[in-house]
Amino acid sequence: MIRQNKILRDKRGASSPMTIALVLGLLLFICAIWEFFRLGIIVQGVREGLQEAVIAVVVSNYDDTYNGLREGYSGGYRREDDQWVEMIDYDDVYRRLDRLLGTQEEGEYHVKVRDGGFEYRISGLVFEIENVPLTPGNAEQNFQADIRIQMEIPLSFGWELVPPLIMEVRTKAAYMPKF
Repeated sequence: MIRQNKILRDKRGASSPMTIALVLGLLLFICAIWEFFRLGIIVQGVREGLQEAVIAVVVSNYDDTYNGLREGYSGGYRREDDQWVEMIDYDDVYRRLDRLLGTQEEGEYHVKVRDGGFEYRISGLVFEIENVPLTPGNAEQNFQADIRIQMEIPLSFGWELVPPLIMEVRTKAAYMPKF
């Protein structure tokens, strides 16, 4: 009887399940933080590529805005015969993005491929260029472009039980004359 009481009162090893749970919880937390930073890096890289693409398109419209600037107007217009005609170059933004981000076209998506699947894919490009009204000396408004894409990133944490992150990435660029 004394021996049974001694065994029941012995507390050695009682913290082992708590230690295992704490270590697993900490590991899970570290994995979640790691995934958060991975998603942030991917989104920032795509946003920077998108900014570079839209800036390139706005700059490629310089030749059409210069004619108006020279005459005191600030939009993308060209003088033809006796009237001003709106001239805007939309360029091929997806081609620029494919070159900048290393993506490739697969159906309706442009996909960044990695081993065993894809790192992210983009689709739904909406590209709007806002031309300034044809008014002299209007320095308040600028020739600007607004671009939006849908981005899908599969999560590596969750083993496909968690749905992918789907978000809209948006950026804007403007051409402002210096003088």
